[in-house]
Amino acid sequence: MTFDLKHLTLLAKQFPTVDAVSTEIVNLSAIINLPKGTEHFLTDIHGEHEAFDHIMRNASGVVKRKIDDTFGETLTAAQKKELATLVYYPQEKR
Repeated sequence: MTFDLKHLTLLAKQFPTVDAVSTEIVNLSAIINLPKGTEHFLTDIHGEHEAFDHIMRNASGVVKRKIDDTFGETLTAAQKKELATLVYYPQEKR
């Protein structure tokens, strides 16, 4: 019981009101529900520089999804593809 009381005392100093506790709970809940980053584990990339470079440039498809989410129906499929290519390979699109 004393162990719990010590924790509660420390928490009470950091979050002195019900509003402060509620705000922190909402904040932590929001953080937990954020989308997770994409992880890739690539092996045996010897001689596959172009494929590896493309995966890195397009963020494993995340860039294309973000373009689609952002521009939805305002751009045609061809325009979205052109924009994605510009993001992936800006030097080549000059």
